[in-house]
Amino acid sequence: MTGIFLRHGTSFVALREQHYEAETVLQELIAEHPEMLAGDDAEHGNLLLIRREAGVSDQEDGGARWSLDHLYVDATGVPTLVEVKRSSDTRGRREVVAQMLDYAANAATSWHVEQLRVWLDEDAQRDGSSADEALREAFGVDDPEAYWTTVRTNLAAERLRLIFVSDAIGPELRRIIEFLNGQMTDTTVLAIEVKQYVDADNTHQTIVPRVVGQTQQARLAKGPTRVTKNSWDLESILARLRTRDKLEEEIARRLVERLTARQDVRMWFGTGAKESSVMIGPAGTTKGLLAVYTTGTVEARFKYMMAIPPFDEPGRIQALIDELNAIPGVAFPPGRFDWPNCQLVGLADDESLERFVSTFERALDEIAAAR
Repeated sequence: MTGIFLRHGTSFVALREQHYEAETVLQELIAEHPEMLAGDDAEHGNLLLIRREAGVSDQEDGGARWSLDHLYVDATGVPTLVEVKRSSDTRGRREVVAQMLDYAANAATSWHVEQLRVWLDEDAQRDGSSADEALREAFGVDDPEAYWTTVRTNLAAERLRLIFVSDAIGPELRRIIEFLNGQMTDTTVLAIEVKQYVDADNTHQTIVPRVVGQTQQARLAKGPTRVTKNSWDLESILARLRTRDKLEEEIARRLVERLTARQDVRMWFGTGAKESSVMIGPAGTTKGLLAVYTTGTVEARFKYMMAIPPFDEPGRIQALIDELNAIPGVAFPPGRFDWPNCQLVGLADDESLERFVSTFERALDEIAAAR
């Protein structure tokens, strides 16, 4: 058994590898934290779960013959098929690979975009949201119809990503995956090894994902990375703001750099065709607290904060709105508990910007303490 050591205060806690109690534990883990599946694929980044146990048929308009563990989409509309298998699974590697290839070969006839939208909407409604809102939060999509058209195109072109997930990827399966990934030009084939480490008392846990299959040969086989009009990063978003107003760019940069200097936050970007946003939220979640848009606004995401302790308590969001509205230049509409916004230039005064950022820093502190 291999081990790692976790620093805890002035000492180190020994963690030892431990197998998952059941395959469903690993399935739940990646369903709740799809960021573990992104690997080094910066082009596609986050994944959005469409459906668990997605039915797959072997003929058009036929009933489901198989069931895929997880079906995701990425920011560029590429469907991602994920199968989870523990290393203790007695089935041979050839059977596992053949099963995934069956799913991929029948993806275009099994899943229509209309069905994917229904599935996503059903999942989003359980969180009081909608499919359009889920796309907006995950990828900054401002034109859902255009996004789903891209998904339809990718399905028809069999442009897919196939991911095998296990607690241990053996050398034989690794060679098969690397071979397939090197030979296939429009479909990416990867494995994610997700090892679990715990201490002797089961009070500390560390999850360590590792990507298998991203060889240099595979990168060459797929040719140059596709550069799409939806590729945004912080500098391109700031450059877009600069074309509008240099003051907006300066305010946005100071706000984002201040909040992302913290180790307990994550940052991701929208994928709109013309406009985009930089979103900031607590690490380990897919829900942002605020977003800065290339249209010159900053948006508070109260609807998502309401699902995160301690802001799920009655009256907490209203108290936060009152605190923010007391800042000169901020004017969130009273009673708006969804995604109200205000103009970046309203925070041009140093004191207003400081109070605005400090308010969200305290909110992050409270979220961290509640965990």
